[in-house]
Amino acid sequence: MSSTTPPSLEIAADKSAFKHLKEEFVSGLTGGSIQEINIVTLVALSSYAVWCTLQTRFSFFSIPQGSKVPSLSSLLVDFILNWVALTLSITIYASHPFAFNLLILAPVAIVYVSLPSIVAARQRTAQAVLKRRDRKIRVSAHDLNSLSTPPLCAGSLVNNDYNVSASFTEPVSTHNSNHENVANLDSYYDSSSPYSSTTTHDPSHPLASSASSSSSSISSMSVDAYLPKKSFLTTYRAGMMIITCIAILAVDFRIFPRRFAKVETWGTSLMDLGVGSFVFAMGLVSARGPLKEMFLKQQPDLWASLKRSIGQTTSVLLLGLLRLLLVKAVDYHEHISEYGVHWNFFMTLGFLPPFVTLFNFYSNYTLPSAMSLGVGVVYQALLTYTPLTRFILTAPRTGIVSMNKEGIFSFIGYLSIFLAGQATGFYTLPTTPRHIPYVSRLLGSGSSGPLAASRKAILTYLLVAGIGHASLFLICTKGLNMPVSRRLANLPYVLWVTSYNLMYILLYLLVEVIFYPSSDHAQESKYEDAVPWGLVAVNENGLAVFLLANLLTGAVNLSVNTLDVKNVGALTLLVTYSALLATAAGIMKRNGWRVRI
Repeated sequence: MSSTTPPSLEIAADKSAFKHLKEEFVSGLTGGSIQEINIVTLVALSSYAVWCTLQTRFSFFSIPQGSKVPSLSSLLVDFILNWVALTLSITIYASHPFAFNLLILAPVAIVYVSLPSIVAARQRTAQAVLKRRDRKIRVSAHDLNSLSTPPLCAGSLVNNDYNVSASFTEPVSTHNSNHENVANLDSYYDSSSPYSSTTTHDPSHPLASSASSSSSSISSMSVDAYLPKKSFLTTYRAGMMIITCIAILAVDFRIFPRRFAKVETWGTSLMDLGVGSFVFAMGLVSARGPLKEMFLKQQPDLWASLKRSIGQTTSVLLLGLLRLLLVKAVDYHEHISEYGVHWNFFMTLGFLPPFVTLFNFYSNYTLPSAMSLGVGVVYQALLTYTPLTRFILTAPRTGIVSMNKEGIFSFIGYLSIFLAGQATGFYTLPTTPRHIPYVSRLLGSGSSGPLAASRKAILTYLLVAGIGHASLFLICTKGLNMPVSRRLANLPYVLWVTSYNLMYILLYLLVEVIFYPSSDHAQESKYEDAVPWGLVAVNENGLAVFLLANLLTGAVNLSVNTLDVKNVGALTLLVTYSALLATAAGIMKRNGWRVRI
């Protein structure tokens, strides 16, 4: 009889050993410094500054007339700036992030100073035209008043594109559908007019601003005008999604520094930040629903809201279950201490909206930032003063709860992050954001230009909230010696993720102010000029892109021994993978597909 091992057993042994090696490759890590993480992720902002420079100085990314997509050269540069640059920042330039940022920004500074902005020139021309038209309208209105004509005719002059002769003969209805246009045009003349009102019609509502004198400007808005697309939020969310998608595959290659991979228990890393930022961005967007209800004066019904939120997240929970079945079926390597034996990130995402619905209903959106902090503080108290921390970290996995203890209990921390993102959405999504009491008064409310009332209110909130959360983070980590733990999703982790995202949204808004200083930039007509087409594509189907990234990551790991791939090969695979994701997102946008997951 032969004493050799059967080939099938050798293959099984090799697979088991390879799986063990991959699990060891992502286990027992301690992370890196927060300062390095900040500088590495700053590359996304630097790349956006390059894009803005090329667009405002040369109109390089403008979509040709009659086309739905930019030119091939524009798409290629877009991809290099927003995908390849981020790939390089977390791989071959990971040890020199500051130098890499300087390399990107140096040409920006030269071009910005030496060449005039095409956008600014167009805005100055448009403002001059509007001023001349405004003078004509005022003269016409004066003539109308002298003829005892109802004052509303002056509004019809605006609605008819300043056609004075037509306005004398056409009847005017108080239910004219063009009233929305009047409100929009008024914003050209008074930059503060649409921004000084409240986020809701009800002055007693907790989210209402103390200033209610301009509530009439809100009443003439549509929902789309009240909740417009914001270019700085699109670039922030898409940039976060892109670096997250790149990292989930890059982590399996040796070209990706181990300090950027998820830590075992205590510490900070790039991927730890990415998970929390994903939840924060999801919470930010979720604020649209409550804001829309308040704008329309709708009284939400608890059971109807719960049913709707559960229906919206059922597909995500099914994805989590499908991922679990596939991972077990193909014996895919997994890091058990990350979420547990059965739990995964899709399950965390799926359970968040129903719980947030309950919080919102019973709190009536009262001080959402305080509610987020309250959840984090209560959870931290349980971790500190009960055996919960010891149970999560050391208890044997004997039952369904103990087998998934990380995923179940870290969910509370992610809920706090989600609520912090939603609170940020309440301040940044509406055209008429709420002002922070007392603080905004110090800055004034009637200025115009780059820091008009809307931008000033958002900048103020982001700055105050960002510094506040960063200060609390320092108190927890330096004063109370609480280490950061993504595995527990404890209070320091919540504060770190929240302060990071607040400050980076602030930086994206500052870039917008620098390159697009016009106060009327928030209008949809200007939105496409200030956001890379590729980022819009990712933003419109973010969860679908994330799902595709997970599928491609699994396919690569099942077909390639990533631990043995050299740096050149790894970088080639990562760029190809990024190109596939960018192409998929572009195809969905080109065809107007919105994949609802």
